[in-house]
Amino acid sequence: MPECFKELLNLNTHIVVWKINESESELAKGLELSKEALTRLSQRRSIIHRKGYLAIRKLLRSHDIDPLIHKYDKNGAPYLTDGRYLSISHTKDVAAIAISSQPVGIDLEHYQEKIIRIASRFLHLEESLDLNKNTNIHYLTQIWTAKEALYKVFRKPGINFGTQLCIETLESNTKEGIGLVFYKNTIKKYNLHFRYFDNFCLSLAITCESLEPHQP
Repeated sequence: MPECFKELLNLNTHIVVWKINESESELAKGLELSKEALTRLSQRRSIIHRKGYLAIRKLLRSHDIDPLIHKYDKNGAPYLTDGRYLSISHTKDVAAIAISSQPVGIDLEHYQEKIIRIASRFLHLEESLDLNKNTNIHYLTQIWTAKEALYKVFRKPGINFGTQLCIETLESNTKEGIGLVFYKNTIKKYNLHFRYFDNFCLSLAITCESLEPHQP
């Protein structure tokens, strides 16, 4: 299973991306799946989702992560029982993981025109002021993946992407940014990291600052 991208972001955070070229049976070969994992696999009707699920487990195993320490919390978010933080993402033929000593969220998404149609559902007022960017597929994908990464690192259900998550001004192809989460009269700030590939964008969110007072 060839890595198409691997980066040690800092001393504590690893990012690995896989290009999925294998069949479902090839991905399953050699994997020892628990009863819970087999149940989760069977619940995925799409072959793309099953391959993504298996690819993540193959990827974790290749980095010496024992399946027994890979668990899911009550909200369905993955975590490791050895104290490290884990975030995963997969889309179509690509899978990615982030492993860190601090809370982390990762997301990746292919560039697709349909994101223009749904932009109003996730753009914050501050993000939608530049009308030219509102129809820029790359910009919108940056925002969307960054917000997915924020949602994963924040780990609170029910967050509204359009009103509670905001990405500070981004320039095209920037590698770093700041994401804000507005929650119960507080703001939490996260460092964002972006990586770009031929047909998809990857975003990573890492804790930056603790909660502070927020005036709505």
